Amino acid sequence: MKLTHWIHLPLGLLLALGLAPDEAQAHVKWFSKIVDCMSAPLDPWPVLLKPLFLALWLLTTVVLGWVFYAERLLLPLFRRMHVWMAPRKPAGQRHMATLLRLGVAVYFASLMSGLGPRHAMLTPELILATPWIPACQSLIMVSVLWRRTSPLAALGILALYAVGMTQAGWFHMLDYLYFVGVAIFLLIDALVPGRHRHMAYTALRVAASFSLVWVSVEKWLYPAWTYDLLQGDLQALRFGLPPDLVVMAGGFVEFTLAFLLLFGRVSAQAAAAVFLLLMAAAIPVAGTIDAIGHAPLLIVLLMFCLSQNRLGYRGHRARHGHDLRHVLTFVIAVPGVMGLYKLAHQLAYPATPAVPEGSWLVACLCASLLLVHLLRTAPDWWPSRLRTLRLRSRLSGRDGGRVGSGSPTLSDEVRQA
Repeated sequence: MKLTHWIHLPLGLLLALGLAPDEAQAHVKWFSKIVDCMSAPLDPWPVLLKPLFLALWLLTTVVLGWVFYAERLLLPLFRRMHVWMAPRKPAGQRHMATLLRLGVAVYFASLMSGLGPRHAMLTPELILATPWIPACQSLIMVSVLWRRTSPLAALGILALYAVGMTQAGWFHMLDYLYFVGVAIFLLIDALVPGRHRHMAYTALRVAASFSLVWVSVEKWLYPAWTYDLLQGDLQALRFGLPPDLVVMAGGFVEFTLAFLLLFGRVSAQAAAAVFLLLMAAAIPVAGTIDAIGHAPLLIVLLMFCLSQNRLGYRGHRARHGHDLRHVLTFVIAVPGVMGLYKLAHQLAYPATPAVPEGSWLVACLCASLLLVHLLRTAPDWWPSRLRTLRLRSRLSGRDGGRVGSGSPTLSDEVRQA
């Protein structure tokens, strides 16, 4: 790596936050003229071994470690704040669901208003001139306004997503997995509200985080698409920095924010706020298409700004300072998701060159470790009886069997979250 890269490395990572509204948060596939999903992405392992990538990876890991450390120091303050807000949570959650339904209605109204591309279906780049598509989107727009009829809207969104998979391919639609999360949220909120509402938030958070992580990896494995934007109207926004530094740093900014959105506590709300600001700042540059296309995701991020991350607070290991696990998970997630991206492309387009067998094994191993950590961090996904037995075992081990003590117990902490 050149000396100038080392000098500009911290500056590039910081400027990536400023450049992200233009070259990152404006969806590359909507504006680049050379996008071709059938073309093979770069092999992950040469990208991982680039000195610039390794330096950014190390720098981001250190920053993430400090974020989790600072978060742990502030955790008692936020626990008291959440206890104070506990009586207000049910009403707040109902307002969040209403906000999402209104946002979905406005989004589909915008798609059919003629402000965006004509015959757009679900996303700005999916064009399908079929008579039943406007009828379906009109049904979604109207039925989503009421909780009782919102399951119809959810089924309509899933139907459009399935049509998008048949038209553009399932690999292309992985960028928009958050639509599936929105549909699941609407179904759970309408059919099994109350104590099951947290499952709706979890599904929405996982789907949105996956979409954001997936798009960030695209900048590493398809850098030419973003280079096309930086060499065009956005060339002045590089501030003289090398384009590979800007693109790689932008990918790390997005990847890290999406990771915090999934595993962070108060940092999850901060990451959602940063994403929200970056996407809103992209609208004056990218125009109406970007405003319409990102409208559902903007609403979802606003919900995450105003609500705590149950995954972050419910993970008992995160609560007791084992934040090193999250940092190690981030280190594993970078090659794991890159490997999954390459494997998914190979499965979607078998005509591309075969992936070496070793890459399959490494990618599957990293992805499996990431999935295991996610499941261990989300006790709500396990059967309730198994969770109860595990909590009792940890409680007896920590308190020496003194269940009747007046000090707060682990089960009390989990219940408060």
